[in-house]
Amino acid sequence: MKENKEILITIGQNLKNARISKGYTQEQMAEQLNVSSKFISMIERGCSGLSITNLTNICKILDIEPNSLFNGVLNYTDSKDEYITNALSTLANGDKEFLISVIEYILKKS
Repeated sequence: MKENKEILITIGQNLKNARISKGYTQEQMAEQLNVSSKFISMIERGCSGLSITNLTNICKILDIEPNSLFNGVLNYTDSKDEYITNALSTLANGDKEFLISVIEYILKKS
């Protein structure tokens, strides 16, 4: 099992990746959460944890599933299905809808 510091670093890196992929700066994220950009930086570096309330609000702002922030913390299997599920959970709803149409197209071809 991972140590607490490793868990915070992993969650922080996942948050940073999600924030950047959605085009938010630390300052923009902080403003929407009503916290300082230093706090966001501390979370992303694994120097601070975050409350369930902030976790939930971050997920709403970034339009991601909470479990996407825990990728790499809890690994039950290394299956491709789980990888795909975890990767999809980080996408915005519009991107998910696009992927559904791609999957449906592929399935019709088969």
